[in-house]
Amino acid sequence: MQHPDRLLFNSSDYFHLIRISSQGKVEAELHLLTKEEAEQNPAGLGRSEPDPLEKPNRPDSSFLWFVNPMKSLRFILWHNYKWLLIKVLAIAGLALLFLLFFYSLPGYTAKKILGA
Repeated sequence: MQHPDRLLFNSSDYFHLIRISSQGKVEAELHLLTKEEAEQNPAGLGRSEPDPLEKPNRPDSSFLWFVNPMKSLRFILWHNYKWLLIKVLAIAGLALLFLLFFYSLPGYTAKKILGA
């Protein structure tokens, strides 16, 4: 920070503006070089780009599940319970078919007896 009068500057004057918080995590990698290696490959402003890291191996459902919840449900439910879900839906469909048959059976029987 710059202050117009450097003699009157005190760091406690600006301490209320600075909020210190520890959030996140930093991973760093250091390369120890000999003096000759350091002179051959200098680092700093205007130098080459840092060494790229390999791409992380992330599963498709690990990030942004809230953006596409159906995709997450597919990964969580379908892959683990696929055959169970198919069996339950087939049994429910057959049960609905039989219920509709027995519900309408008395009406059609009465119509057949009365000749209507």
